[in-house]
Amino acid sequence: MSGYRRHRYFSRSIRMTAFAVAILLPLSMISQPASAQVVTETQLPACADPSVPDDVNHASIRLEGPAAGSEVAVDANGRIAVSGYVHKQATMVDVSVEKTTSTSFTYGPPPEGVTDWSASWTASMRPPRLGPVTVCTRAQREPGRYARILRDITVLDLIPPSNVPNLAVGTITATGAKVTWGAATDNYGLAGYEVTIDGGTPHRTTVGTRSYSITGVQPSSNHTVSVVAVDLAGNRSKTPATTSFTTDALPPPPDVDAGLTLDPDEGGAMASWHPNPATEASYRAYLDGEIYDHFERDQLCEDGNGNVASPCTADSVIKLPIEPLEEYTPYAFRVEALSADGTVVRELAGDFTTMIHVDELSPAVTQTTASEASQCAGAGGDIYIAASSRASVPVPSGATQIFLGCYRAADTSCLDAVLPPSGEKLVDCADDLTRTLFAIAPSGRGPVISSIDDTQPRPLLLQAAVVPIAWCLSSGACATLIAPVAETAAAAAVAPVAAASISWWVVGLGGLGLGAALGTLLAILFPGTIGVNGLIEYPISHDVDFEQFDNWGLDEGEWYNSLKVYAEVIKTTKLVANQRNLPFAWDSTEDARLKRIIDQACTAQRGTQGKAGCDDDIIVYVPGAKNYKGADMTETGKHIVAAMGDGGYPQPPTRAVWFYPARSAGGQAARAKGHSRGWFGTAAFKPNACDVRVPGQTCDEFPFWSTDQAVDLTGQVASLKLVSTAESLPQANDINAFYGKCKVSDKTKFVVLPVKPWVEAGGPSFAFKLSGGGASLCMTPVAP
Repeated sequence: MSGYRRHRYFSRSIRMTAFAVAILLPLSMISQPASAQVVTETQLPACADPSVPDDVNHASIRLEGPAAGSEVAVDANGRIAVSGYVHKQATMVDVSVEKTTSTSFTYGPPPEGVTDWSASWTASMRPPRLGPVTVCTRAQREPGRYARILRDITVLDLIPPSNVPNLAVGTITATGAKVTWGAATDNYGLAGYEVTIDGGTPHRTTVGTRSYSITGVQPSSNHTVSVVAVDLAGNRSKTPATTSFTTDALPPPPDVDAGLTLDPDEGGAMASWHPNPATEASYRAYLDGEIYDHFERDQLCEDGNGNVASPCTADSVIKLPIEPLEEYTPYAFRVEALSADGTVVRELAGDFTTMIHVDELSPAVTQTTASEASQCAGAGGDIYIAASSRASVPVPSGATQIFLGCYRAADTSCLDAVLPPSGEKLVDCADDLTRTLFAIAPSGRGPVISSIDDTQPRPLLLQAAVVPIAWCLSSGACATLIAPVAETAAAAAVAPVAAASISWWVVGLGGLGLGAALGTLLAILFPGTIGVNGLIEYPISHDVDFEQFDNWGLDEGEWYNSLKVYAEVIKTTKLVANQRNLPFAWDSTEDARLKRIIDQACTAQRGTQGKAGCDDDIIVYVPGAKNYKGADMTETGKHIVAAMGDGGYPQPPTRAVWFYPARSAGGQAARAKGHSRGWFGTAAFKPNACDVRVPGQTCDEFPFWSTDQAVDLTGQVASLKLVSTAESLPQANDINAFYGKCKVSDKTKFVVLPVKPWVEAGGPSFAFKLSGGGASLCMTPVAP
């Protein structure tokens, strides 16, 4: 989708489609035969209002093929042929397969020996889906008089996709590797690829995802990987692409001199050793051959309980945090012990490799859900229930299983009328699929469907355990995908690479008007214990006009994404506070501050002057007083808040750009400008808050060293503060986990959103991603 169309959609959607989600893809165009005669019919929709009984050859038109009840396989171009004869006094209008209609016909001579017929006709069409479909042909004999013939047939695809080309294995580590391959082709359409490791259970990817990360295998072990393409009918490539690889040897344990200990983590490592107070006055540390730090002995000397040692004795421990570092990366560390006159009296050295993060939601689960939902829609299925929901979601009565999780319902007449989605409809009829949606909905509520064309008042949605969405292919074939909230949001994010468009199915109650729009937005995008009545800090009620929230400046939906940021922060902080019994609650003052901070962050993200709403597809990091694992980083969390205005406007205002940094792996942005990690110790930046090293404290900087705003890259020197040495690694691990879990690649921009009351209450860090499908946590606080 072009940036203009995406902006236009979101600029209209806050009033017109507060809870709609849709990702538009170009529709497949049906090519016209060179010899076709095109007749345009505008009076009636395709196959509407027959004037004769169905499936009867009559004086205007004859349908010769396909025969009623037959199975018809698509050809090498994914099409089927529909043919017949048309009377000399009649004109062909159109031929359709379900909701796909063509007015292109190839004409030939009349049937031999039949004088009443003037011509044969043939139309070649791509069915919108496989499985049972209805073929319809129409002719017009005189103005206002139409003849129609309907045939029920079953469309098959018997041609497998091509073999997968260019299979390769790279990025081999001791416990995994990354597999990549080229695109396969298919006559009707691909659903994705299946990757098999050592003959085990196949792992599915979407059609647009041609890579797979292998994890959890043993070091120095041999493995075989094979990949096949899977089409929408479930056919697989005839010959799997196959290759082998051997994992690296396990990295050796830290190679250290006696007396030096190196304890690596995700975002850093802790180096420790015992001092010799009789000869050692200070230490000079090097990382990968570059000076890392130079400090006095007593500054980082601890006793056995982790407190500042005074005096520092031979039984004490020097503990130096080395951070921030990149995950799963080898480093060389060396420390020189210096006497009072600067002579090197001892040297310690060692190597280590940092650890790797663990994803919150397995990408394999998301890829499987998206790929199989596409296959289900293309194969004529009506509902796909994700593996994680199959135990709780009832299969429609009388449904036929196409493959595991995918079912064709016996009666879908109600929803057939509204799929693919167009506009908003309160579905007040009943079929097998709507009965299922009612069954999984909160008590007393039922299905509502909405798309980007929606102009009707909002219904109100309350909590649901799962989120159903209409998962539609570009051909118009749709299946209802039912999965847990996080999985649905993740699948929505990969819909474009799954060659699908989506619209939210919502479970709600209509008739409340635009006044409920914000409550609907919060509830549908972020199902949870939060609802309209739970947002005491937001002035909303059913009789309040959504467009009158002047503090958001709602202008044609400009603030749609800002509201999603707001809602995700509110929801997450409330849920975590309740879980951990934190002394935290929103009030009107802090609520107003949060909105103001979001306004400023979104303005920085948009790169505009004055207030502006957030743009699409952003990643948001909310620092806490503890990292996402629960380790203390209170002072560093407070430092970020203070550096960004202490809950108010940044001072100086030029600091507002710090809301929106880009990752700089290894601090390359600063290094390219000639700055080292200890830049604040050089004469060019003195004096500063870290000039005097206090025992037990180290220098914390914001913006982070690992961004493009470190040091003075934004036109002003970064904010510095002395904090407890014990917080250095927790913060480094937090930032590194954020990069990994939220897929923040090098040079990828993200939003830092400091929430003062959350840090003051001792809340943990968290992070989430915003897309057209809403917001979903990508770094979730670990349960205490």
